[in-house]
Amino acid sequence: MSRVVDAVRSFWRAMHLLVTSSIRVAPWQAVLCLAETSGVILQLLQPLCLAWFVAGAVAHDTSLMALAAGAFVAQIAVGRALIWLGMNARAGQLERVSYAFDARIAEITASVPTIEHLDDPHYLDQLQIMREERGSLGLAVNTLLNSLSGMAGVVGVIALAATADWRMLLVAVAGVPGVLVGPLLARWQGRAEAAGAERGRLAAHLMQVGGSPAGAGEIRVFGLADPLRSRLAAATRAWWAPKVGLAVRESAVNIAVQVIFYGAAGAVLAFLVRDAIGGPVSVAELTLALLLVGRLQGVSGSLRGIIHDVAAMTRTAGRFLWLVDETARIRAAHAGWDTPPATLRDELVLDRVTYRYPRHERPALEDVSLTLPAGRVIALVGENGAGKTTLVNLITGMLTPTSGAIRIDGVDLASLDPAGWRSRLAGAFQDHVRFEFHLRETVGIGDLPARDDESAVRRAIQAGAAEAVLTSIPRGLDTQLGVTWPGGVDLSGGQWQRLAIARGMMRGTPLIRILDEPTAALDAATEHELFDRYTQAARAGRDAGTITILVTHRFSTVAAADHVVVLDRGRVIEQGTHTELITRGGHYSELYELQARGYR
Repeated sequence: MSRVVDAVRSFWRAMHLLVTSSIRVAPWQAVLCLAETSGVILQLLQPLCLAWFVAGAVAHDTSLMALAAGAFVAQIAVGRALIWLGMNARAGQLERVSYAFDARIAEITASVPTIEHLDDPHYLDQLQIMREERGSLGLAVNTLLNSLSGMAGVVGVIALAATADWRMLLVAVAGVPGVLVGPLLARWQGRAEAAGAERGRLAAHLMQVGGSPAGAGEIRVFGLADPLRSRLAAATRAWWAPKVGLAVRESAVNIAVQVIFYGAAGAVLAFLVRDAIGGPVSVAELTLALLLVGRLQGVSGSLRGIIHDVAAMTRTAGRFLWLVDETARIRAAHAGWDTPPATLRDELVLDRVTYRYPRHERPALEDVSLTLPAGRVIALVGENGAGKTTLVNLITGMLTPTSGAIRIDGVDLASLDPAGWRSRLAGAFQDHVRFEFHLRETVGIGDLPARDDESAVRRAIQAGAAEAVLTSIPRGLDTQLGVTWPGGVDLSGGQWQRLAIARGMMRGTPLIRILDEPTAALDAATEHELFDRYTQAARAGRDAGTITILVTHRFSTVAAADHVVVLDRGRVIEQGTHTELITRGGHYSELYELQARGYR
């Protein structure tokens, strides 16, 4: 019973969403769309007009024939005009509503305050289905209008059938099996969509890898073209297999219901012909019955199509509503509204913090307790998978601790406004974005209010050791980056990374500055120069209490940090100054010695 109640609730939520969205986007356009339904109702009079015309011809009644012909022509003219008006309104409404939903989806996904959902397979599968059904929310409104017109036609045809002869209702009943299989086919389609979602994501990923310039070199060097094509073909077949199976089952069901319908229709028409010959059934009634057989068969198909379309429409709207609800849930869990402090006075504390990624059994971080004093330079070191980036994402508020708490000067991070907190952060990351803008803007967006401040941009470029990039390009700060744009220039990986570092230096006195493997594409000498400048920036920010967090694999740069935290498999195993950790002879000392041997 609860399942039925949930289904009804979902249906009405979907209807309310689609109708209110259509009216809100373009109210007059929504009203004009109903003209098509009026035109469909008028067209239902065609068989009745033809039956009157045949009856007048048999009775040699020219006035009845003239009246029937006039009514036939009039209903065609007016009906087509109304349908044309409604279809044009519907086309305009489809475009407007589709755009409104696309914009709303983009707004919703962009407003999620964390990035946890991007690691959730269920969320990604739902998003993949929505991508495959791109524009389907706009089409859902179109489907709703089609369903309204279809229902008007169904009711009209059944009413006409009853006026022709009551036995024609038996023909209508013969179409019931075709209607009853509608929900079954809708469930099959929903399962097919869900079954293919993950493989669809894989196929899309392989297409992106195979078609992107970034992967072209490795694909050719390692001879991956044929294996990738094979995997893509396998993924595509697996993606389409549920849909092909669905098509086969649908065809078998359609054949069965057609046999039932036409068998019953043939039997009823045989009785009507016999009675017409004997006299009880008039020529007009027999003519109307014959004309309505095809339409009654269409009634079954129309009802089944309406059920199918409404179910698909409800699923589509339901996924959008799920996205809205999921976003609301995430936002409610990050509903802090307190303003972050202007400066850090004391410390940032992680108190027994544990984090587990969605649907992962093993935590990425477990029972981490740290105290990061204001104004200090903290180095996070550890091998790949130790949990360094996860820890950084927790501090920036991109992830929420599964358990434990993070406090800033004694205030729980969860109580702070997420956007306000991140506005007080700065950083440069290994997986940085290559913003193909003018260089001035590519760096300047690190602090949006100051992005047009040339002196601030130049200071950030100097702090990020990116002066060589500026002097190597033709138009300085006004150079368009990216060769795919007119007059654009390309940069090396190291040059892009320097600009990303400069972007992270735009905010002069953030509360926390994150430098997460920012020099991976740079040589050792440049890295050393950069870390000297980081240290200078850190000292300049001590008065504001700026905590500088360095995440690096290169131990040669760690010595400049005030405090070193060593992570291994999600746990803090050592911490102290560089000298203390070397003297202790533990894990840090071993890693340092291993790396030092490579430079001897």
